[in-house]
Amino acid sequence: MSELHRIMIKDFQQPFSQPYTRVMQGPEEIVQYAPNSHVRIWYNTEPSSFENHYHNCVEIIYMYENDCTVTSQTDVYQLKTGDILIIPPYKMHEVVSAHSCRQFILQLDISVLSNFGIFNSPKLSVTDILLCNQDECPQIYETIYNNLTDMINSYFENKPLWEIETYSHYLQILVTTGRFSSLTSVVNADDISPGTREHYDKFSELLQFVENNYSEQLTLDFVSSHVGFSKYHFIRLFKEYTGTTFYDYLTHKRIQHAKELLSGDMGITEISFTCGFNNQTSFCRTFKKICGCPPTEYRQRMKEKDR
Repeated sequence: MSELHRIMIKDFQQPFSQPYTRVMQGPEEIVQYAPNSHVRIWYNTEPSSFENHYHNCVEIIYMYENDCTVTSQTDVYQLKTGDILIIPPYKMHEVVSAHSCRQFILQLDISVLSNFGIFNSPKLSVTDILLCNQDECPQIYETIYNNLTDMINSYFENKPLWEIETYSHYLQILVTTGRFSSLTSVVNADDISPGTREHYDKFSELLQFVENNYSEQLTLDFVSSHVGFSKYHFIRLFKEYTGTTFYDYLTHKRIQHAKELLSGDMGITEISFTCGFNNQTSFCRTFKKICGCPPTEYRQRMKEKDR
């Protein structure tokens, strides 16, 4: 693991002067990216615990030295030196490090890549936590590791166009993990029961449907009927497959689109209806709950950030 040694440990300091504080809204972490970017990378050397939470970005944890424990629902990941854990958006998880360790935590906003179909398919790695190490994934580990270390070095060296380079490496990671997952599913196809395969396919179709129709008045009755389940069976399966409730998933899709529209000149009322809210009051209340500020304030911050 020599790539990181091109930069001395003491140099892994945030290359930006803007102060950073961790912002929580209930269980959601409102990620504070590096200025004028959609990326944040941390080098953590202190014992720390991050209680059960989620965020709307992908998180990648690379254990540079020692170990930590990550728990997501009933799954427990014991990370050791060299391990890489990729956590998709909206996945509840807890990180516990009982003693001093060295780890890199990368957070990337992938909404800017939402036109790629991979982000809407539960068959691919972006909807499942992936533990990548020499033992579990020897076929792809070196590729993932090389792209990851290039991302880290580019960020801390503050190279020109570092953010574009970061996303180019992340896309390569997606290609690698996506193909690996597809090959694994083909190899193990005989081990998957017909019922599980049917559920998998139906939820893949449903997430694509939501992506295309989140501005419509989608109800539990309608979407459960759309995939052919009873409402109560659908509620249980949706939580099992995505780690969140249908309405929370739908609401975050709508708010994410609203954030994009707020960077333009569209009025707040029009944005609320465009994103599927019944009225402006409901939209503003939900936006503030998720984002920590009203949409008008968020728009003003965006304008100040771009100056």
